[in-house]
Amino acid sequence: MKEQSTTEQIEQLRQALAQAHARASQAEAKAIEAETQIRKAEAKATEAETRIRKAEAKATEAETRIRKAEAKATESEAKILEAAAKIQDLEQIRLDLEHQLEVLKRCLFGSRSEKISPSELDELIAEASQEAQEEILKAKRPDQPPAEAEEEKPEVSPSLPRGQRKARPHGRNRLPDHLPRRRIEHPIDPAQSRCPHCPGNPLLVKIGEDIREKLAKLPVQYEVQQHVYPKCVCQQCHQGVVMPEAPDDSLKADITVVADVVVQKYGEHKPLYRQQQAFERIGIPLARQTLCDWTGWCSDQLEPVVRAMADHIRSQPLIQSDETPVRMQLRDGQMQTARLWAYGLPWAEVVFDFRTDRSQHGPAEFLAGAKARHIQADGGSSYTPVLSRLSMSHIACMAHIRRKIFEAKKHEPVACKQLLAAIQGLYRIEARAKAEKLGLAALLELRSKESRPVFENVGELLKSFAKLRPPKTPFGKAISYALNQWESMERYLGVAEAEIDNNSIEHALRGVVMGRRNWLHVGGEVGGERAANLFSLTISCHRLKVEPYAYLCDIVPRLSSHPQREIWKLTPRGWRDSRAQAAAEAAKLNSTG
Repeated sequence: MKEQSTTEQIEQLRQALAQAHARASQAEAKAIEAETQIRKAEAKATEAETRIRKAEAKATEAETRIRKAEAKATESEAKILEAAAKIQDLEQIRLDLEHQLEVLKRCLFGSRSEKISPSELDELIAEASQEAQEEILKAKRPDQPPAEAEEEKPEVSPSLPRGQRKARPHGRNRLPDHLPRRRIEHPIDPAQSRCPHCPGNPLLVKIGEDIREKLAKLPVQYEVQQHVYPKCVCQQCHQGVVMPEAPDDSLKADITVVADVVVQKYGEHKPLYRQQQAFERIGIPLARQTLCDWTGWCSDQLEPVVRAMADHIRSQPLIQSDETPVRMQLRDGQMQTARLWAYGLPWAEVVFDFRTDRSQHGPAEFLAGAKARHIQADGGSSYTPVLSRLSMSHIACMAHIRRKIFEAKKHEPVACKQLLAAIQGLYRIEARAKAEKLGLAALLELRSKESRPVFENVGELLKSFAKLRPPKTPFGKAISYALNQWESMERYLGVAEAEIDNNSIEHALRGVVMGRRNWLHVGGEVGGERAANLFSLTISCHRLKVEPYAYLCDIVPRLSSHPQREIWKLTPRGWRDSRAQAAAEAAKLNSTG
């Protein structure tokens, strides 16, 4: 029993052990399976982590792309805004260029009063951006308001009596009586000298004559003058040779030739090289330097006369001034832009001052010690510091204000027409004052009663238009220029000597501009100063209605012996007045005799 129970126990133990082994195997298998699953899970977790990382990387990349896209979008938007601004600026530039083109076309092909020289067009374009375009030189009479176009010509003032209005000349003018006459007989053809209607064909009898005059030019004739100076000596001692005092003969030309060269160059704008060619055509070979020496000598001789003219201008209550560029050749052949400043009296004498630059030193030196209290000029930027030191006031130019408004007429036709009509009213008042030859006191009274209300009305119109118009448009720029000058412009109402504009001095500069087209430049600073002297005299002669050739031929030989205290008598004004007085005295003697 005991062995059986033991065997059973052993068997049970074996079974239990087998079961345990089986369970252990199952557990091991499950453990292996779990480990495998764990590994798979870990692998999946690793894979998932890798995918997550890749997803995060892709998300980061996507975010980066989005940021780049947003940055590009922002940049594109900025470029679009910049492009829009540039388009707006280009549109404004286009309008400005069209405006400038219209101005320049009108300067070249418009009415005479608005034409300028081609050499000044470049300067006009360059200075247009700086709101300081060069003046457009005009050929205008002092009794006429400026006329920019045919439709802008001033109306005839109804206040003038019909009998005082000048009729337009018609027909042929009679040739001058002082010219010599030479009869040229034209005989009748012998075949026509007998009557074809009567028997025997008797000869025709002269009953009168038909005289037709034609102006003819004789060939220019030059001569060589042999100035003979006798030498005398004592017959006994043969000492002390005596002969008349001979002038300086370094200049191999008479004043009649020198004066003609000067007038042709500075009065008729004919450069020296063309005059040289003219001399060669008639068999007189002359070097161009010789002609240059003649003009330089003449300028040096006339310098005291020019100084006397300058003193007279500085002694007057008002001086008109303007300037124009000239090219100056330096010693090394390079070119420099210099300036010719013009100082003058309205429609009277003018003096030119040559300067190598446009600084205020030129006006400061010329106006130093002047008795004038007013300077009339366009703009006045170069004069402002000078005028403040010299206690002078600046008077602006209405022609410049009016011109800028007229140039903007295409862009603002209604407003410009209204302004131009009001300004034209001021010019009509001035024209009537000149026609009636009012004195200074009467002129001031007229301006106070009639001109000032019109002037104030124009000012109010300018202010009202300035509030509604963009400042960068042509009309806006014209309004800004006018308002900046309006206070200075108002001063002409209280200064009887002042004109409504500065056209008188611009007209004087016209001779320089026309000459500059031909002789192109001056030879250094000395050449510029000499040119200034000769321009001063020839242009002043023209403005004072003095024949420059006769004037130069008369006064130059007298300069060396003329008293310096009476040098003013040799100025164009003094010479004209002296001759007029002498003619009046001669006429008085003839009438009494």
